[in-house]
Amino acid sequence: MRIVLFLLVLGFTSCQKHVHLSDVQYRYYSIEEGSYPLHAVIVGMIEPYKTGVDSVMNVVIGYAEEELVKGKPSSTLTNWVTDALHEATQKLVTDKIDFTVQNYGGIRIPTLASGEVTIRTMYELMPFDNVMVLVPMTGVMCLQLLDHFADAGGWPVSQEVRFKIHYGKATDISIGGQPLDTSAQYIVAMPDYVANGGDNYTFLKGLPQISTQVLVRDLLIDHIRRNKKLKADHSSRITQ
Repeated sequence: MRIVLFLLVLGFTSCQKHVHLSDVQYRYYSIEEGSYPLHAVIVGMIEPYKTGVDSVMNVVIGYAEEELVKGKPSSTLTNWVTDALHEATQKLVTDKIDFTVQNYGGIRIPTLASGEVTIRTMYELMPFDNVMVLVPMTGVMCLQLLDHFADAGGWPVSQEVRFKIHYGKATDISIGGQPLDTSAQYIVAMPDYVANGGDNYTFLKGLPQISTQVLVRDLLIDHIRRNKKLKADHSSRITQ
């Protein structure tokens, strides 16, 4: 009897329909202000919190001399972000950082407008709570990293790095003004998201990390507060 019951259960289970997610599509829906009437009670509940948040988020911390634009293989916005992170991170550690990278998708706005820069601007630019870490890497692994950047059409790198993209590979690489040495050791600063294998950089998983315990966004805010001005660097660090 137990065997028959088991076979019946097995049969019903095997006949069940299994649904698997095969594709995801999305689109943006623009909701214009004023499309829906405001509810006075809800507005009254939210207003004290909104006022408190605005008092922090609208604080002006610096000034952009010109519009910074995000793009590949290099751009003024990606150049500024990585240079600012490099400078701010280096102030936290005694070891010399050879270069700094930031994942392209982590920069969430296409342009940073000229004029006043607020705390809100930095949250819009970098909304994720990623922590900056240092990753010691061999020259061979640096080459693998830069090859990934080349295959992606370019990634944000600090001014210490220069290379050309040739058929999806990084060539003519220099770090700190010197040719890449595959036998050398380098220290690379990057968000923990990347260091932990995000954006398909799985080969970085398992490498030693030295955490700064500071958010990437907070490093940018600190840099702006100290330097006041955001200056555009139009140099082509990566070229096709």
